[in-house]
Amino acid sequence: MKPKLIYFYPNEASYVNKDLKILGEKYSIVKLCVQPSKKWRLPFLLIYQKLICLWHFRANYIICQFAGYHSLMPIIIGNILGIKTVIILGGSDCASFPEINYGNYRKKLLGWFTAKSIEKAKILSPVHEKMIGYDYEYENFSNSRQGYSAFTKPTKAIVKVIYNGFYTDDFKITGQKRERNFVAIAAYNREAVYYLKGIDLLEKAALQFPETKFTVVGVSPQFLNKLRPPNLIFLPFVNQDELIEILNQHYYYCQLSISEGFPNALCEAMLCGCIPVVSNVCSMPDIVGDVGFILPKRNEGLLFEIIEKLLIKSELDTLSIHSRKRVVENYSFETRQNELLKLVN
Repeated sequence: MKPKLIYFYPNEASYVNKDLKILGEKYSIVKLCVQPSKKWRLPFLLIYQKLICLWHFRANYIICQFAGYHSLMPIIIGNILGIKTVIILGGSDCASFPEINYGNYRKKLLGWFTAKSIEKAKILSPVHEKMIGYDYEYENFSNSRQGYSAFTKPTKAIVKVIYNGFYTDDFKITGQKRERNFVAIAAYNREAVYYLKGIDLLEKAALQFPETKFTVVGVSPQFLNKLRPPNLIFLPFVNQDELIEILNQHYYYCQLSISEGFPNALCEAMLCGCIPVVSNVCSMPDIVGDVGFILPKRNEGLLFEIIEKLLIKSELDTLSIHSRKRVVENYSFETRQNELLKLVN
C-alpha cells in the first residue's frame, strides 16, 4: 500500500498535472483544487482543508502548489500533526508590483497569508533561484527587489530549487517552412494583460516593421477585433497540435512580460525550435542563455534594435536547433521527476 500525500493547488494547469503524475508513482494522493480567487468560498475552504488534513493525519506530506490564501491552514495543521509541509513557489507568490496590480504582496491580507505560509513551511521548492530573490531592473517600479525573501521574514525551511520540466517529445521541430516572423503566447483575457505581457510593445514593433508579422496566440473573443496594425495578428486559444504547428511556422518567439515566474510557453516554443526574445525578468534570461535575445529594459527602441538584427541574421536553422537543445538538456520532465521524487523521499 502506497504512503499518503495531500496536495492542494489553486487551479487546473499542465504543471499541476505533471507533478501529480510524478508524485502518484510513489504516493496515494488526496488532492483538492481550491480556486482561491473565489473569495466567498474562503471561510468554507479553510474549514474543509482543516478537516481533510485531520482526516488524513497519517499522511507523509502536505504539498501546496504556490503560497496564498489556500496554503496557510494546511501548513499550520501539518506542522501540528508532524506532517512534512512543502510549498512549491513559482510566480505571483514571489512578487509585488502594485503599479500593475500584480503579485501577492501588493495586497495586505493576501500578502500576510503568503508570507506566513512561507515562513512556517518546512520545505520550500522554488521553480527557479530567482523566486528566492533578485534585483528587478526591467521597469522602473517601486519594488526593485523581487522574490519571496524580499517580502517575508527569514525562514529555517529546507530550500530546494527544482526547475519546471517539459515533455520534450510532445513539443518538437516538425520540419515545416519557417518565416522570419514573431509569435507570442499570452492568455489575453483582460485589459491588463495587454501591458503585463508586453503585447503593447509588439504593437509598436508591428508599426515599426510593417512587412513583418507579429502573432499573438491565446486572445479571448472580446479582444479579437481590437483595433490594431494589420500585421499584428490575434489568434484565439488553440489546442496543443495547432499550437505546435503555429510555433513551427515562426523563427522567433517573444515573451516581453513585465513579470514571470518560469514560463511554460517559452520553453514549449523553444522545444519547437523558436528562437526566443525575452524581457530581462526573473528566470527568462537564464532559460534562454546564449541561444536567445534579452530585452534589458522595457524600451521599444531597444526592442527595435533586436528585431533589426534578427531580420538579417544568418544560420537561423542552427540557432533553432540549439534553442530546442537547451530546453531538452536543462528542463526535461525526467529531470524534474527525478528531483521531485528525491525531495519527497
